[in-house]
Amino acid sequence: MGSVYRARLKDEAEEKASRFTTSIREDERIFEEDIYGTEAHDIMLHEQSIISKEELKKILAALEKLRLRKQKGKISLDPKYEDIHEFVESYIIGEAGLEIGGKLHTGRSRNDQVALDIRMRLRADLNEISGSLLSLIETLLRRAEEHKKTPMVLYTHTQHAQIGSLSHYLLAYTDIFLRDCQRLSDCYCRVNLNPLGAGPVGGISIPVDRERTTSLLGFEGVVENTIDATSSRDFMLEPASTLAILMSGLSRMAEDLILWSSAEFGYVEIDDRYASISSIMPQKKNPTVLELIRGKTGKVYGDLVSLLTMVKGLPTGYSSDLQETKPPLWDSLDAAKGSLEVLNGVVATMKVNEERLAEASSESYAFAVDLAEHLAAKTGLSFREAHMVVGNLVREMISAGIRPKDLKPKAVEAAAEKTLGKKVAVDVTLLKGVTDTEKVLKGRKPIGSPSPKETERMLKARRETLKEHQTKLADRMERLRQAKKRLAETVKKYS
Repeated sequence: MGSVYRARLKDEAEEKASRFTTSIREDERIFEEDIYGTEAHDIMLHEQSIISKEELKKILAALEKLRLRKQKGKISLDPKYEDIHEFVESYIIGEAGLEIGGKLHTGRSRNDQVALDIRMRLRADLNEISGSLLSLIETLLRRAEEHKKTPMVLYTHTQHAQIGSLSHYLLAYTDIFLRDCQRLSDCYCRVNLNPLGAGPVGGISIPVDRERTTSLLGFEGVVENTIDATSSRDFMLEPASTLAILMSGLSRMAEDLILWSSAEFGYVEIDDRYASISSIMPQKKNPTVLELIRGKTGKVYGDLVSLLTMVKGLPTGYSSDLQETKPPLWDSLDAAKGSLEVLNGVVATMKVNEERLAEASSESYAFAVDLAEHLAAKTGLSFREAHMVVGNLVREMISAGIRPKDLKPKAVEAAAEKTLGKKVAVDVTLLKGVTDTEKVLKGRKPIGSPSPKETERMLKARRETLKEHQTKLADRMERLRQAKKRLAETVKKYS
């Protein structure tokens, strides 16, 4: 038997055209989803008195046989088929005969079928990525707890800006990634809707029960409008854009760690398990996995642009262009999963050179902003006047090779006299408050600052937020497990 779909056409597809149009390779990812979706659909058909119990029994037996054979590696997807849907239906017809197997696709189009399969696969992938992201956040919080008292230089324009703490830095990325968690959770709700029963585009005349398949497959609701259900792909665009945003954060953090692991910085050392070597330079220890996160971020951006470009000019309704949306989606999902896993490993195992961080902080002229603020608050100078005084002072200190810890009150007073023609009184206590890193951090008291008190508060709050996300994810995954269990029990009952 030729293709089960080509009765309208006199000839079989030309070989090159067949190879060009098949999506069987990228459809392998949705193989099990296609089986489960078909089982739910045909159970519903029987319950609607559209197929008999005996017919359903034979169809389900053939579907389960196919699923188990594929699971055991005893069957491969033949590229002669246009897609996974044709492959599965042809197999069932071969097992159960045309009279019974030919009823498998009653009341369904490949258009609502593929939208169903992708949504089912996508929700599982989103949950897996969310789990990996939460694991990374948990690691960040653990390392932030370890380094509450570890000072470090913070940068703007890649120049020394202010003194902060490593804990504060790690908390910043905790917050960035928690927002990614929220975005993933939000888009999951829009992915987890059932398009099955929408037909090709304008609905089905057979009385299918969309609510029943929604329940069997663990969806939260249906995509009501049948045109929307089969022809829209925003349920793919939104996760892809969310992953692109996620990757931007991963890439920025990777870039920091790449720089910090260099000899020039020496802030951290990447564990050997996450490093590679040079083929010619024996001394090299390369942060390759971090570099690849940067590279894969570019790929994920490209995947998003590909998806947006594919759908931007399509007429309303299904077009085969949409077949090409699967590879970039799968690619972006895989890139995000892998990047999260390796970055988590890097952060969990990296050695932090606390002495080098403390040394860089104490030697840095980043104390200048604190000095300017203290002068404005305690000597009666306006902030702009204080800014001018400290700017001139730092220039002279750099020229004379004077380190921040060697700065004397008289030098500040002289700079004020020289810059403004004003006398100001500066004591040792004021200078200690801006050149001692511990005192500097204690002085940063507003919400979100790197003071020990604020750091402790943020750590506690973020742990609570993490638990909320973990509970929410566990609930989502449990609902899917229960739905899969119910479907399996229903299949068993009718088999």
